[in-house]
Amino acid sequence: MTKSELKQYLLNNRNDKEALKELKSRPKQNVITIPANTNAAEQKQILKQAISHIGSDRLER
Repeated sequence: MTKSELKQYLLNNRNDKEALKELKSRPKQNVITIPANTNAAEQKQILKQAISHIGSDRLER
């Protein structure tokens, strides 16, 4: 079942806890995860790299 199909299923079956658990376990696209103990300078560098990566992806298309 695709992620989209699973979401639609959950809209119609809101009490299905296993389906919700499955949806939450699936990887999320375009998410930047920064550990909580990362200092501000490192956070800024990580975000700059992510933004430059997004820009280069658009140029390739």
